[in-house]
Amino acid sequence: MNSRFILIAVVAVATLSGGVAAQDATNATVQTPNGTAQADACTQQITEHIDLCSAEYDGSAAVLVLDGDRRERITVTEAVALTEPRELNRQSYVVDGRTTIRFSVQPSNGAAGVTIDDGTTLYGVPLQASSPIVAGPFTASDAQAAGLGGGLGVGLVTLYVVAKVVYGRDEKSERIA
Repeated sequence: MNSRFILIAVVAVATLSGGVAAQDATNATVQTPNGTAQADACTQQITEHIDLCSAEYDGSAAVLVLDGDRRERITVTEAVALTEPRELNRQSYVVDGRTTIRFSVQPSNGAAGVTIDDGTTLYGVPLQASSPIVAGPFTASDAQAAGLGGGLGVGLVTLYVVAKVVYGRDEKSERIA
């Protein structure tokens, strides 16, 4: 009777540990593909008068949020590694205060990026670098689901093995841990 209690406690701890690990991922800081924390503060200085607040890729376009302390004209150009010659997208914009720019970008080999040019400074912004094995941006709910699924899977297999041994369906006892 005492060994059954210990086995049930081990299964409960194994099942709950997956959920706890998934909950820890909820408090993680969301990172943009270029490795900067996504926040309202503009932390990357492009020029003396223009800061980059955020840069994201939504699947077909770059979404740049810039903040300028004076009116400046910039040119945004695609920055990709080409495998064959093609015309790159290029567009001029005026930055005056906080400005959001949507700019069409075609990724090449899973990578996309843009350059920002103000006439004196050429600044590169990587937007996307996809992995051929694991693709896609994952959210906290994805991490929770993975942790819960892993914990439940371990718990159910352990219960099955224990039940086989306890109820005599298996002739030889197996080591569980």
